[in-house]
Amino acid sequence: MESISYRDTDYGYMNDLRSMYILFKYQIKFYLKTRRFVAMLIIVALITALTVGIDLYEGVTKSTAGFANSADFIAGSLSGPLITSIGIVAAFFGGDATSIETGTNSGYFIMTQPVRKISILMGRFFAAVLLGFLLIMIEYAGVAGLSQDFYGTISAGIFLSIIETLFLIASFTAVAFLFSSIFKNPLIGILFSVIVFILVFAIVQGILEITNIEPWFILNYGGEVVTEILSPSSIAHVTSIKTPAFTIKKYEPYIWEGNAIMGGYLVISLILSYIIFRSKEVRPQ
Repeated sequence: MESISYRDTDYGYMNDLRSMYILFKYQIKFYLKTRRFVAMLIIVALITALTVGIDLYEGVTKSTAGFANSADFIAGSLSGPLITSIGIVAAFFGGDATSIETGTNSGYFIMTQPVRKISILMGRFFAAVLLGFLLIMIEYAGVAGLSQDFYGTISAGIFLSIIETLFLIASFTAVAFLFSSIFKNPLIGILFSVIVFILVFAIVQGILEITNIEPWFILNYGGEVVTEILSPSSIAHVTSIKTPAFTIKKYEPYIWEGNAIMGGYLVISLILSYIIFRSKEVRPQ
């Protein structure tokens, strides 16, 4: 690894940025060489292939039924698998990002070097977010291709959706970093992140909606804006679903609300991650 030094204290912030860039670069190389990257690539590719394959099999008439235009079609196609994919990718890239430094021998070398922990944390964070974003773009490419095939166009709103997706990936990854900071064992951090992102958030959101309570504090709920932003005027904040026994209210976040939820998770999780990570001592295992 390139040398990281703080001998010139007058340029401390420049050294912090340089250290962060070095750690970012090597973390990217590390991820690309691991089986987890291959596994994530396969999972996202399979989800995309399944989505595209089903639509192509059913044909234009069935696949576009209920979708007035390209924006509605893209939103409908991504609304199911996208948040799940983001949660899985963020968990595997971020769930052991800091615990691998404090809980294993592999991180002992870096942690004993003259480099600030904020540089380590943010270098790894940006690496995880970037790779996660590039993987999720595979799903966007597949759905965009279908839109072009079925409608002869791709809604310009897809670019806003991509920006929101980057924001959501960063938020999920920040939460995974927080879990990684809490747990010493890297595997536990990854598994806990997967369970929370895929099961706990979804279950809590479902229970709250059944009891007619808006799940305004659930990240999955806020993340729904990644597809809502494609056609926000057609989305109702509250929809009542009546059954013979009772009425269920289905909530959809406002665009500002979804961004506030994601921003809250991002900022608070990163701050807590840094505080916990900074407080931990490193000893050879």
